Amino acid sequence: MGPATAVAAPSAMQRQRGFTLAELVVVMVLVGVLAVAAIPRLFQKSEFAARGAHDAVASGLRYAQKSAIAMRRNVCVAVGTTSLAMTYASAAGSAQPCAAANTIANPATGLPFADTAYQDATVATPATVVFDALGRPSSALSITVNLYATPITVEAETGLVR
Repeated sequence: MGPATAVAAPSAMQRQRGFTLAELVVVMVLVGVLAVAAIPRLFQKSEFAARGAHDAVASGLRYAQKSAIAMRRNVCVAVGTTSLAMTYASAAGSAQPCAAANTIANPATGLPFADTAYQDATVATPATVVFDALGRPSSALSITVNLYATPITVEAETGLVR
């Protein structure tokens, strides 16, 4: 007999030619779950816009309260259905109403707060509040943003915005 020829064992790459059935089923199940639950939420901007409007109104009210304390004068906030406007009283320490010409600038943009609009969302309960020089609001307040369950509340004596 002739010399023995050794047959080389097939390498790992030659043995594996595709995916197993179990791997394919798991991937298909994951893609199905994403298609049903996660992907449609990415295209619904209304919930994100409502949260953004809620946060914009709450932060605007907090900023107005802090501005009233810092300037030692009344600051008026008019929360409209689509925008927020902030003005302040002309004289420090007085109880006079806010002047329309005295607008407070938005620190993020430098523009007056009157130009601040909510992106693709509306406020269901527009309101006006005046913060005095001690940061106390003129009255307790509850503001609701459409499509967002938690209202924004302003406490009567302390002016706490939450």
